[in-house]
Amino acid sequence: MIDSKRLMAWLTVAALSTPLVATQRRIPHGTKASGGEPFRSFRTLDAKLTLLAHQQEVLNAAFNPVQVGSRSKAVNSGRRTKASSNMHSTAAGIVLVAGRLERLYQSRHQPFGVQMFRALRFRAEEVQRGVSAVAKAQTRHAAESAAKRLDEGIVSLVVQFQAASGGYGAARCSPDAWTCCQPKRSKDLLQSEQLACMWGCVRTAETCTGFLGPRIPRP
Repeated sequence: MIDSKRLMAWLTVAALSTPLVATQRRIPHGTKASGGEPFRSFRTLDAKLTLLAHQQEVLNAAFNPVQVGSRSKAVNSGRRTKASSNMHSTAAGIVLVAGRLERLYQSRHQPFGVQMFRALRFRAEEVQRGVSAVAKAQTRHAAESAAKRLDEGIVSLVVQFQAASGGYGAARCSPDAWTCCQPKRSKDLLQSEQLACMWGCVRTAETCTGFLGPRIPRP
């Protein structure tokens, strides 16, 4: 029901886990809760997107029962309900994290950060609506159509997450420098990217034209 090739393509988001963790070890958290942002939240989002992938596999399996008969239908209906509920909960968690980052950059008066995480929040909300549509579908045709739209929504969400976080693990900033997301030019955006970062280093916060990540502490 769900295109396995497309699913595997966006499942590669799990591969981001290693550089994300490695970067967090190089950049200690600040004394404030927002001191390690957005890298701290990138780790959380990476884990939630990986979980969402596994939950979608469970939902897909529920639409392809091995057995037949009324009891089998009831069992698989229950599995679909549970799988849908789990996916909705995970997507809601992504909405919360993205919304928190959106508010953080509003407080920092960094508009590009607001735009970036608002776009991510919107796409997570689309996934929530897609999960609800699958859960409410009354016929197999309606369920397949809803699942196709859900698949597209999840791919779009992962692409936007990668646009925000991709490459920051490769930044090698010297002590006292700031990590900075410089906006990609519109002509350099990949398909399905609404906004995207080029992570690098700046000596002063004022020279960052996008939004700031953590400042690298002195040894």
